Amino acid sequence: MAVMLSYFKPSVMFFHRRMLIRASLFLNFCVLTYVALQAAQNSGNGGGNGAGGGGGAGGLSPIYSDSVNLPSGVQIVYNNNNNNNNNAETETAVREAPASTNVLLSSSPSQFSTVEVETEASSTTSGDQQQLQVSSTLTETTDPPRPSDLGIDCQDRERHFSYSQRGSYWILNHYVPAEKAYHCNESITYTTHGDITFLDNIVPLTRRWDGPLSVAVYTPGSDYEAAIRSMAYLRQCTGPDIRQRVSFHLVLDERHFPTVLRKLHSQQGPPTTRSPLQTSAMNGLSTATPEIQDNKRVVMARSSNGQAVLRVQRSSDSGSSNQAKETTMGSNNVELDTDGLPMVDCDQPAPWSTPPQKTFKQTMNLTYPVNLLRNVARQNAPTHYILASDAELYPSLDMVRLFFDMLRRNESVLHLGRPKVFVLPIFEVYRNQTVPSSKTELVGKLKAGLAVPFHQKVCSYCHSVPKSKEWLVANVTDGLHVFHIAKRHKPYQRWEPIYIGTQDDPLYDERLTWEGKSDKMTQGYALCVLDYDFMILDNAFLVHRPGVKIPRREPLRDAMAKKQSAIIRSAIYRELKVLYGQNSNCVL
Repeated sequence: MAVMLSYFKPSVMFFHRRMLIRASLFLNFCVLTYVALQAAQNSGNGGGNGAGGGGGAGGLSPIYSDSVNLPSGVQIVYNNNNNNNNNAETETAVREAPASTNVLLSSSPSQFSTVEVETEASSTTSGDQQQLQVSSTLTETTDPPRPSDLGIDCQDRERHFSYSQRGSYWILNHYVPAEKAYHCNESITYTTHGDITFLDNIVPLTRRWDGPLSVAVYTPGSDYEAAIRSMAYLRQCTGPDIRQRVSFHLVLDERHFPTVLRKLHSQQGPPTTRSPLQTSAMNGLSTATPEIQDNKRVVMARSSNGQAVLRVQRSSDSGSSNQAKETTMGSNNVELDTDGLPMVDCDQPAPWSTPPQKTFKQTMNLTYPVNLLRNVARQNAPTHYILASDAELYPSLDMVRLFFDMLRRNESVLHLGRPKVFVLPIFEVYRNQTVPSSKTELVGKLKAGLAVPFHQKVCSYCHSVPKSKEWLVANVTDGLHVFHIAKRHKPYQRWEPIYIGTQDDPLYDERLTWEGKSDKMTQGYALCVLDYDFMILDNAFLVHRPGVKIPRREPLRDAMAKKQSAIIRSAIYRELKVLYGQNSNCVL
């Protein structure tokens, strides 16, 4: 037995040693194979220290900037696009992100996302525009989700008629509502404002904007009736888009209140906030108990054929309130459309084509409460995402769809990182020019001297966009991407961008008027102190209604601007510091 054990013991030891050698060889083979693959891939990318690691601001699909760690399974892919050859093939390679890289990434397994990487070390790119793409797989979405599938955290907003009072102004919210209802997560609302002289811009806006519009209109005194006529013409004579997608909200001045307010059919039930007019019912229509002015009152009634008409009742000369002599407004019955707006003759010129010599606002020399109007339009918007803009700024085409396509590529990171807004560069074209619809058309007009950056001749620093020169020469790509992430720091500390934001962004200070200038500076300061990222979009922009603004002397407005600047410095700045804090990079 001892002989047998002595025989088997060396054999067992030899067997174990042979198995260990085989395992070691196998592991070495795996390691060498992995290293060879990595070396081959790195050589295909031109090395890890080339232009791909620099963080230039190229034509990028959604760029987000925040310090996060790459989750397992996420690949970082560099694309080198040669600007001198649009047909050049794209080379890709996988490498680790630098430790100092700021990136907001998507780990959705079905998305192919692109982001910009900015490292602490500055680097200069040549003609090549760099892209950094982050994705857990390299597969395109074949059946993209609807906007409502993006997981946007919001609640659908009520859009019923209501009164509210803010300072010396009465607000008629949803006075003429859009017929189409929107969920809060399915579109972007273009929010804008104006007096009756700006309502003609609603037609081109609805032709270029494929989402809802929320419009606040300043209607003091007799401008109220002029606004009624213009809104009636817009809804009855310009096609279905305005009826379907545009909501109008009126801002009335308590010092110049209309004699009578029309109660429209959409205004069913008691208003959310009690108004100076009480609701009542007449002939099955929701109407307002009218004010008595000079023994006259305006009532809703029905004609013999059932058509709603608006009539004026005047008390008889004998003073008997029971013996009313009925006359018609303007010596004729005023027929109403299904909204309760007066019917208009669409064969006649639009109301704004034959404007009065002076509006009531101009006659009374009233200031324009621009920030109040901006807030009213925004707060009545049906969607979470909004584009707060001016009525004379026309957007490039198909922006809503392209924006949501961009968000889908980064669906999982919508709420990560710092707060962000998506900036649209702004331009002007000369009066005899058409408004460009695409970036290619815009760049062509700029090269030909037919277009210029917005307010270049009156306040160039107000709308000077970071990386604007690079933006103009970058390749035009399909879809919408973030070109560059900027801050409102020097030398852009007085930048007044217009952007796609959300209902969560700070409101505008309603004490400031248009005449006093600097009306958007306080909100810009708040965004700066709150460390907002300004994400400049590459293929989206705004163009002012044709006509380039030039400097002119405005002594009265200059005097008002001095007073408003003093209010901003002495009162508003102190309040903002308490509310939001301070940042040495942010100025007001």
